[in-house]
Amino acid sequence: MVIPELDTLLNCYRAVSLGLPLIERQSVLKSIEFNIAASWEFPVYLWNLATNGYSQIKWDETQQRFNFCSLVKFKNRDPFQQATDALAFCHDYSREGIFVLENVQSLISQGVSRFCEQEVIYSWLVNTVYQLGVSENKYLILLDTNEVELSRVLSGIIPSVYQPLPGLSEVIELLKEILPATGVSVEKIEQELSGAVSGLTVEEIKMGVRLAVRRGQGDNLVDALLDYKIGRLQGLGLDFIPKPHVTDFGGLDRLKQGLVGVQADFSPLARTHNIPLPKGWLLVGPPGTGKTFAATVCARYLGFPLISVGVDAVMAGGAAYLKRLLRRIEATSPAVCYFDEFDKFFMANKVTGEDSKSKQVLGVLLTWLQEKRTPTFVIATLNRLDALPPELTRAGRFDKIYYVGFPQANERKEIFQLHASRFDPRYLSGDDPLTESEWKILLGKTQNCTGAEIRLMVESAARKLFHEGLPLAIGLPELLQQREVMVPLYVRDTERVLAMENRAKYVSEPASSPDLSVYAPPLTSYWGD
Repeated sequence: MVIPELDTLLNCYRAVSLGLPLIERQSVLKSIEFNIAASWEFPVYLWNLATNGYSQIKWDETQQRFNFCSLVKFKNRDPFQQATDALAFCHDYSREGIFVLENVQSLISQGVSRFCEQEVIYSWLVNTVYQLGVSENKYLILLDTNEVELSRVLSGIIPSVYQPLPGLSEVIELLKEILPATGVSVEKIEQELSGAVSGLTVEEIKMGVRLAVRRGQGDNLVDALLDYKIGRLQGLGLDFIPKPHVTDFGGLDRLKQGLVGVQADFSPLARTHNIPLPKGWLLVGPPGTGKTFAATVCARYLGFPLISVGVDAVMAGGAAYLKRLLRRIEATSPAVCYFDEFDKFFMANKVTGEDSKSKQVLGVLLTWLQEKRTPTFVIATLNRLDALPPELTRAGRFDKIYYVGFPQANERKEIFQLHASRFDPRYLSGDDPLTESEWKILLGKTQNCTGAEIRLMVESAARKLFHEGLPLAIGLPELLQQREVMVPLYVRDTERVLAMENRAKYVSEPASSPDLSVYAPPLTSYWGD
């Protein structure tokens, strides 16, 4: 796959930093040889830690592999010294050539304990780039298969380029080349291909097709590619759910109303009226109140796949890793991008107290949220709004901030009915097994219980009846019995729960309307009137 403007940038800067997934390495080296070196009539020389020197590479079409012809060998086996020797050789070489150095960026980023060696490589990079500037026949490509960014100090003289992910038209042309041998017609599956391969690289798509054919899944190629994509994205730290299979959630009527507006804003009619694409929502509230489930239902309601970003993976990989994930996510759009425990992104290191990595991640997120132009709807959930940097809560980052608190009485009734109907069909058919007075008793006993706790009560009541060999007729006694043995979060951690609510109250809007049902507790004054 040709990387746009690579030859242009090489002509202007003489040196380029190129990031790409490892699976694309061979095809990119072929592209450099066939699309750039051949037209310039220059040889291509490759260095990495395995070659321990420079080798000229030439693609053998018959053998479908590269042939290596050694140009020079370096005696020193130390990685940093090898990189220095490679740059020094490029600097001093008197003949023409395109010099490709692999994973220098990764080597520098991992050498924190070897600061002096890092500075030597920096100096050689600067000297080499300036020497290339007065040369007319030498070029340098820093190719990194870990997609690590080059230091910002060097970005002014060595621009960074990333291999783009293919669009749907490119995918269709690619499949027209490789599918005839499988007997599958691209025209039959063209409409379904976007969701199956968007977010994958060219070589990943080829690998997915090969696996499908080897497994005898050629007749069901779209599903096979989708399964491959799910596994591939999981390997990168993204959980991809093409079609979330979830039921509705009880309560949160204002959030549901907001979804209607989001759906309208994503419509083609909104584009014709220049309505901007929605950015996303922040959902804040105590654990167990249904924030994660609500995010999943939002994806189902919008008809988008749900992509969950692993916070721990991002914090381990840093800002460059997050950029790679965001490029993948945007390539799969339209999609709902879900960040759970969003506040964990901005926690300082418990051992050192440093938060430099968090600041870098924050910078990436701020830029992306402000500038993204793809139909990617972001939902981030957290418990404490004050844990977020203020830059993330200002206008322009998220469209709305909802407080998802403890369900009100009418919402608790909906949640009880939703879960109890899975075991006792009377709750679903409208033949309510509880009277109004019984509902008031149950709802009064479960005030300040979360949706997760209500679900556990219902499931425990059903399980107890099942173990006793009784019909799964869930009534008030069974539910009250389970309530008595449960210690809700509100009781266990009252102070922190109230702090969450108080700090979010004046910044966010409630996800539910005031309860005006007959089950709402009566309003009382400070004196009990």
